[in-house]
Amino acid sequence: MTDTDIKSVKNIAANTWKDTYSSFIPIEIQEKTLSEAYSNETMDKRFKTSMMLVAEEDEQIKGYAFFSSGSESKEIFLESLYVHPSHQGKGIGKKLYVSGIERYHNPTSISLTVYKGNLNISFYEKEGFKIVKETEGDFCGHPVVFIKMTKNLI
Repeated sequence: MTDTDIKSVKNIAANTWKDTYSSFIPIEIQEKTLSEAYSNETMDKRFKTSMMLVAEEDEQIKGYAFFSSGSESKEIFLESLYVHPSHQGKGIGKKLYVSGIERYHNPTSISLTVYKGNLNISFYEKEGFKIVKETEGDFCGHPVVFIKMTKNLI
């Protein structure tokens, strides 16, 4: 991913959030959260601390993934994995996920956090992730339940 991809990534995030979360996160909360999560300042930090990948086809970005790692890159955290709703179910998410893991040297595990109610949890379950913890939290004042999932890679 380069800084010229940010506009497309923000668009995918907005469309995916609306499609995925509108049944349990109000649109105004989504907009506020996305505004903060994809602000210039936040994106500048991500370029310094995360591995950011995009899936492109015909010069159009179809999806993206952000990864970070713990000590010695052995523990990977999948920060974000989003595929535009019109391109889901075509293997793009899996390619981003696999490509990200392959860029680390012998990682031992990968973890992520999803929101309870996200129907795409099944994607992670098919990839071998297990739910390890549920935590109540809030998103800009709106209550949500975070689900932590982990997969051993060794």
